[in-house]
Amino acid sequence: MNNLITATEKDFSSSVETVVMSSNKEEAVLLFQDRPTAGRLSSIVFKNQDYCRAELEDFEFDAKFSVLSATVYFSGANFKDVERGYITSNSLKPIKKLMDRCLPGSVVVFDDVKVKGPDNLVRTIPGVSLTLY
Repeated sequence: MNNLITATEKDFSSSVETVVMSSNKEEAVLLFQDRPTAGRLSSIVFKNQDYCRAELEDFEFDAKFSVLSATVYFSGANFKDVERGYITSNSLKPIKKLMDRCLPGSVVVFDDVKVKGPDNLVRTIPGVSLTLY
């Protein structure tokens, strides 16, 4: 990812619109209401999530990202085999039935996470692996 800073002045309203993108070292990450610590999250907290979000961590400017899609794998406790679900926005509703089956010991992996940044470019960000306790 290249460094990109764009500023556009709108003469008719005297306002300035600024889009600031991340540098090579900063990448958007997938987050939930409760921030997982080292890939661990309470199963109760996870099951009560309705949405996920992508944002730049430790970034001074407000850079909005929209989650477009992700493949979600469920395994471990209460799953005989690996089961797969898909989301097509930041809503977790399409995988809610799988989420409701999660118990301590379940493992949930969000993979192939695609987001759209403030520059309207679609990019794939690192997935998230959660071991529920």
